[in-house]
Amino acid sequence: MSDKRPRSVPVPRLYKVAANVYREFNEGKDSVKNLVYEARKKHPNIKAINALVLETLNHKILLDAALEKTEFFTKEPRFQKDLAYILFTELFFGKKILPGDSVPINTALLYQNKIKKHLEGEVNLDKERDNYKYPKYTRVNTLCNSLVRVSRALREDGWLEVMYDKETVSYKEFLTMIKNLKENEFLVDYHIPNLIVFPPKAQLYDHHLIQDGSLLMQDKASCMPITALSPPPGSCVMDACAAPGMKTSQLASMVCGNWVAVLGGNPPPGAKVYAVERNTRRCQILNDILVKSKADKVTTVINQNFLDINPEEYSDVEYVIVDPSCSGDGMVNRNSMVGPVSEEKLQQLVFFQKKILSHALTFPSAKKVVYSTCTLTQEEDEGVIEDVLANNYHWKLTRALDSWEGRGIGEDYSNCVRTDPQQDLCNGFFVSVLERCSDEELKLKNPERKIKRDKNNVTASESITENGSDDTVSKSKKKKKKDKIKESESITENGTDETESKPKYGRMPKEERKEKYKDEYCTTA
Repeated sequence: MSDKRPRSVPVPRLYKVAANVYREFNEGKDSVKNLVYEARKKHPNIKAINALVLETLNHKILLDAALEKTEFFTKEPRFQKDLAYILFTELFFGKKILPGDSVPINTALLYQNKIKKHLEGEVNLDKERDNYKYPKYTRVNTLCNSLVRVSRALREDGWLEVMYDKETVSYKEFLTMIKNLKENEFLVDYHIPNLIVFPPKAQLYDHHLIQDGSLLMQDKASCMPITALSPPPGSCVMDACAAPGMKTSQLASMVCGNWVAVLGGNPPPGAKVYAVERNTRRCQILNDILVKSKADKVTTVINQNFLDINPEEYSDVEYVIVDPSCSGDGMVNRNSMVGPVSEEKLQQLVFFQKKILSHALTFPSAKKVVYSTCTLTQEEDEGVIEDVLANNYHWKLTRALDSWEGRGIGEDYSNCVRTDPQQDLCNGFFVSVLERCSDEELKLKNPERKIKRDKNNVTASESITENGSDDTVSKSKKKKKKDKIKESESITENGTDETESKPKYGRMPKEERKEKYKDEYCTTA
């Protein structure tokens, strides 16, 4: 007779992987989407993992209160906390059953009635969630396939394409068509070229068009910044915050025009994308997506902080996309995760957003820059644009996605775009397009203002006379400036104030002055 103790029954792997993703998200390691994608190596059902983690985050506050009232972790100190949240989410907000006979599952079931009693006072556990399930969006990757061929392949697989005439169908009618999609139907998007809309329950993760890179899972709102930037074939673009890589692959397909990478040959001359990502781990995910989508053929990955990049070394960059970290309250199923961000965290985000956008505007050959976020807070959207443009006179807001109805808040930001998750059936996004002003536009803005240009396009600083002709700075202005500096350096006669009121960076070495200026202010020297 064997003396070995029987092996304990393991917790289903799905729950263990979901608990790891949940823990790493709470530790701030990455987004849920990226962590789930990485978890595919440990469990293939990333759809179930994603749904379970999002549901857990959505109900975290309710579960916190219920577990505290039942003293669950006090009575069960060895119970792994992240796993507990996942199991109770499945038990009350998911399938409502826990399979297997493992110790953690049996322990969770012992507390089922007590926790349920506390939850019932806050939420109806028997009622189905009545919020509309959002559709699934997939973008046709033109580096691997075309919309015509993909649509034909879907029809051959048994899908039915819902046809409509954009000239006669309104956007409101189109949204109704999306809501009425049957399980085997799809349609082409109203605004974004090469975007296909599927019903919420469409099973696409294992579809052969997804596997070979012909279709990429990308929300409609996420496609809008690149569509607004619209770099022409053969242009050079920089993605300042590239990971996980969906926008980068979309950029690559646009600068390549009609070139299909899988068919061989060479991309259009000059077609190039720089993908900047400071996090090494996220860089690996970025590389995986670029290889799968064939975007790596024209993309160079730069594992570096965008703020540390010297714009002068990338004088070939004509277009820049800036999609920085944000509070993320526009993301569907995330806006109730952990509540609103604190005022301190919001200010940190805004500070960073201003710095990175300001830096993007210093690239000498940049013609157009798109700034976008997946948040709907005005401070991170219109507020950032207002402050950055106030310090970058040579740039202006231009119209983004003219056919889109939802615009920015305030008359000054009607050129910007906002999406509403409930109304537009996609994530909440803010998109703005900044364009470099021409000489004529600068003169019209303020004929008295000095024009500063980068060294590729410009001469030295000029003052413009009232009649519009260029002239050098007058001697009187120079004298005033000298007197002002002299006055600021003077010390009070009685010697009580020994601090010199010198120009802040007047006598610092050039490189030190640039670095200090960069650290203290949003605009970058």
